[in-house]
Amino acid sequence: MASIEELKGRFAQGVSRADRFRVILPTEFGGNARSIDTLCRAVNIPGRQIVTNERTIGMMSQKMPYGFLSEDVNLTFLLDQDYSMRRYFENWQEQIIGFDTYELKYKSEYAKTVVIQQLDHGDNSVVYACKLLKAFPTTMQAIELGDENQNQLVQLSVQLSYTDWERIR
Repeated sequence: MASIEELKGRFAQGVSRADRFRVILPTEFGGNARSIDTLCRAVNIPGRQIVTNERTIGMMSQKMPYGFLSEDVNLTFLLDQDYSMRRYFENWQEQIIGFDTYELKYKSEYAKTVVIQQLDHGDNSVVYACKLLKAFPTTMQAIELGDENQNQLVQLSVQLSYTDWERIR
């Protein structure tokens, strides 16, 4: 078991804070990097699961890896009076499928790189970063409006799918 002094030494520079992050989305669908960064309220850094099959030789069984799975990334944005982030993701989705023509586009036309950064609580330097490769929005949640939601901020939840992700810092 670690002593108090070891713990103090380990956290001498502080602990990572979940409220210090930046999301960098492609800008060709509208919006600018500053507004995206300001309006993003939450994001999850992707995880990875190693998938296995059971392999039995004689009486011994063991799990053998054969691939990996990654879950979609969820983002939550505050909506300004112009609904700029909703328009941004609507524009991106319209690059995936033409809703007026019902034609699908090629993945190379709409799949983009998205960067997620965890920032230091002191100087905003990047302490961890990953990029989602060939990412695109698959789900844009409905926005609930109602009389009982007085004085509530309107938020937009979006889900991004991607081919893979890699750590870049």
